[in-house]
Amino acid sequence: MQNAQTGDLLRKTVVESGHDPRNFVLYAFGGAGPAHCAGYAAEVGCAEVVVPLGPVASAFSAFGLASSDIVLAAELSDPLTVPFDPQRAQRNFAELEQRVRAGLERQGVTFSTVELHREIDMRYSMQLAEVTAPVADGPLGMPEVEAAADAFEKRYAELFGRDAGFREAGIQAITFRVRAVGVLPFSPELPPVPAATSEAVGFTSRPVQLDARLGYVDTPVHDYRELRAGHVLHGPAIVEVPTTTVVVPGGTTGTVDHLGNLSIRRSA
Repeated sequence: MQNAQTGDLLRKTVVESGHDPRNFVLYAFGGAGPAHCAGYAAEVGCAEVVVPLGPVASAFSAFGLASSDIVLAAELSDPLTVPFDPQRAQRNFAELEQRVRAGLERQGVTFSTVELHREIDMRYSMQLAEVTAPVADGPLGMPEVEAAADAFEKRYAELFGRDAGFREAGIQAITFRVRAVGVLPFSPELPPVPAATSEAVGFTSRPVQLDARLGYVDTPVHDYRELRAGHVLHGPAIVEVPTTTVVVPGGTTGTVDHLGNLSIRRSA
């Protein structure tokens, strides 16, 4: 039940964003996530699950925050109907670009480069669903305005279906936005874990219920601290970690990668 409900919520979130869950790798972390991840990944069709378990896994959120590029956004509500005055849009973007550049300067960080991305949230007239469309860099003219409207319609069709749009109703530009990406001048590296010297993997075993239809079954239990890069675990199996527990269901294999993460895939 837990896996089915989580799978339904995950599928809803991904599909409503216009994506196919089968095109993604599921990244599962936290205390309870690794215990259920392979189950709800199967529910949504993800072919691979990655559970971060390397030396910095317990601090990977803080590590990511400290090492990620800095992204700021500024937006301005100025409803217009397509076709609209390109110069008015140009002034809106110029104001927003000034605001995000000032925001990056306040970070007190020296960036290797700064990237600016312009967007407009658009919708069909008399509708509520707004979709973000990219806007070309540089001076804006009517071709760039029309290109943004075309991008909106393409994205709208991806989200709601090919025949869901109605250009004849008109297209409105609602919100102008600029996203600034301050690219950090370094690329941190995670420490690798030792490679396995043997394919043999030690384990204990105990009765575990992973499938209510099968009840309790004697199941291999692995101590993560004894695993090395390259070790392959054949499900059903349990991996006990000081911070969590990972379930490798029957019909799947878990492989420890060079960073100590556990990748779970359907067995060939």
